[in-house]
Amino acid sequence: MVNPRSTLVCGLALVLVSCGPPPKTPPPPATVHTTYRVLGGVSMGGIGTAALGLSHPDRFDGLASLGGPLDAAFFVRMQDQFLLSGFCTKEKIEEILAQDPAKLNDPAVMDACAKVGTPMKWEHPNDFNHWHATTNGGSFDRDSYMHMLSDLSLAFGNFLTDNPASGYAPPGVDVAKVKNPAPDFCSSPVKVKGLKNAEYNPQGTYDSITFCDGQPDEFFCRSTTERVDFCSDPANKLNPLPVSRQQAFADAYCATKGGSVLANKKDHPLFVLDHWGRFDACRQPTLPVGVALAVDFNGNGRRDYGEPLVNNSHERYDDVGKDGCADAFEDGKGGCTTTAGTVADPNQDNYDADLNPEGTEQNWTWEQGEPFRDDGLDGVQGTGDSGEGNGAFDMVKGRQKLFAYDGRTNFKKLDDAGKTRLNVLVDGGIHDIFNLGLMAKQLFGAVKAYRTAHAVPVGEYRDFTEIPGMTDRATKAFSPWNKKWKLVPHDLATLYGKERADQIDQDRVNGEGDHVGTAAQAIYRFAVVFNWAAAMWPNLSRPATPVGGSTANERQRITSFDSKKLKAKWEYAIALPPGYDDPTNADARYPVVYMLHGYGMEPKGFMGTSLITDAFVTDTDVQLRPIIYVYPNGRCCWINSVDGARDCRESDDNGDEVVRPSTWARECNSGTFWINRSGYTAEDQTLYGDAFFELMDHVDATYRTLPAADVEAR
Repeated sequence: MVNPRSTLVCGLALVLVSCGPPPKTPPPPATVHTTYRVLGGVSMGGIGTAALGLSHPDRFDGLASLGGPLDAAFFVRMQDQFLLSGFCTKEKIEEILAQDPAKLNDPAVMDACAKVGTPMKWEHPNDFNHWHATTNGGSFDRDSYMHMLSDLSLAFGNFLTDNPASGYAPPGVDVAKVKNPAPDFCSSPVKVKGLKNAEYNPQGTYDSITFCDGQPDEFFCRSTTERVDFCSDPANKLNPLPVSRQQAFADAYCATKGGSVLANKKDHPLFVLDHWGRFDACRQPTLPVGVALAVDFNGNGRRDYGEPLVNNSHERYDDVGKDGCADAFEDGKGGCTTTAGTVADPNQDNYDADLNPEGTEQNWTWEQGEPFRDDGLDGVQGTGDSGEGNGAFDMVKGRQKLFAYDGRTNFKKLDDAGKTRLNVLVDGGIHDIFNLGLMAKQLFGAVKAYRTAHAVPVGEYRDFTEIPGMTDRATKAFSPWNKKWKLVPHDLATLYGKERADQIDQDRVNGEGDHVGTAAQAIYRFAVVFNWAAAMWPNLSRPATPVGGSTANERQRITSFDSKKLKAKWEYAIALPPGYDDPTNADARYPVVYMLHGYGMEPKGFMGTSLITDAFVTDTDVQLRPIIYVYPNGRCCWINSVDGARDCRESDDNGDEVVRPSTWARECNSGTFWINRSGYTAEDQTLYGDAFFELMDHVDATYRTLPAADVEAR
């Protein structure tokens, strides 16, 4: 029986207590795992940022890829359709061969039938004999391209062929011959007989050969600025001119035109931009190419101008999408018909980084469901080569590793929690020599698709001044040093450069929209990444930053640590923020930004970028968050050929450049690309990628860094 008194009491007390069952304990607030670490980099460092960050996403809160990641699908498209392609068909080459074998080295004849790919908006129209060159951010000519192709192959593996004996050398080529080319490498090539290739050598009729390439000197006549044409003498087409005779030829060519001038980028920048990057059929090349073979149609033991490269990189397939159906036969319901239609993309599966980033047709990579020929890597049926008849789509090991490190692929593999907590910043010039602005669009397309599906805004801009709150009202100039970064979306893409700058001489010279950009664009790019990183943790308390104290020179240093992964001392630079060594901050801890430098750079030359932030950390109107900046060394280690000793430093313990005897040599040309090296052989692997995470642990043990935490809000 209910007690009326207790009912009355309960009723009267409703405003003070709850009647009925006791309330449930509310669920704990949602948390987000926060590492207080950002990884960023430029050029090669941008490639490394995507490779390292998205293969280890649990180590970072944000990734800033300046200059774009090495998007795997776009990169293989660029190689297959442009940089390593653009030759006449086999049938046309054989027709010319039957007429006159010497014509294969005549640019006028071979350019007339060349099959050059169709570039997309902003993409450079390269082919193997005509590469786009620039002096923006370095001297990127044919030598640079070849050195980078070599270093990329040492990092990932050969992109064109598979060789069980070497991840670097082509099949049939002794790795020792390409690792240490002999003086007669160019005149005495390695001949590989019977190597088949579906496009150019299906019966293995022609020898495949090693060859030389490289950037020739460029001359012009002083009074006319006419380029010296070494092919003007037909004899040079038959027997290309040695380097030792090119100056005399140039002098004779320009004898009545003011004399010859050897062009250089400082005094003749436009001439260099117009003419660097070409292969000169009529002069002997001198740079050994160790990672590729050419088909020697005329059997003269050299790669002539019109002779193609062997590309046995993957089994041939139809890039028609997961529906297995080309546009013309799509039924609009996700399937196929047998009758060709006229509607454009009925199944709406065509890939476009902006409009349809989830599309699988024409996305430059094989997808499950797309038809492929199971004929092995050479594309020829019945040869029993690698991959033939195994029922699976096959690529060379170098491309497999490239896709394993691919940022776009690995972002898509993240679970919802990983995609939610990891912020991405990309940028790129629309006239970048390596199309890195376009590569940035590919990765950001995947990020944008996910954010849009979850109603999260992204920032996608065609100029730095479009970023919200970053334009000075009076001057209309880019002005990012303020407290308005809370208005900026956490995921950010900026493509810089004037639309038609590639046609304006002074803009080309200044680097408008190019690899680094103009001087102003270069500064803007760093200003964006530093402010973006500093705004990543708005709820984190900020250490005191009193004006004065130690100087930047005292807080910046080149140092090293003993790397177990590299079995050597490995160099890095570190820049501690203003106030780090102030007694009031003795217990203060700081977030860390790791910045990876570009190809051919080193930590000493990159460390100075942190100076940009110093003034704004102590500026009371800006109050930029103080952060520890770390600059690892991306150059390859030095190896002593006498005793095998290793050293991965550019500077000694006193900060002076290390001068090494001739017995020491780098294990690559200029850069590691920040991943574990595949090397020349299976025994020649170096754990550069693993060493980076070892460095992170060393920094945490040595400096006052913030530990990771699960927080309610960043």
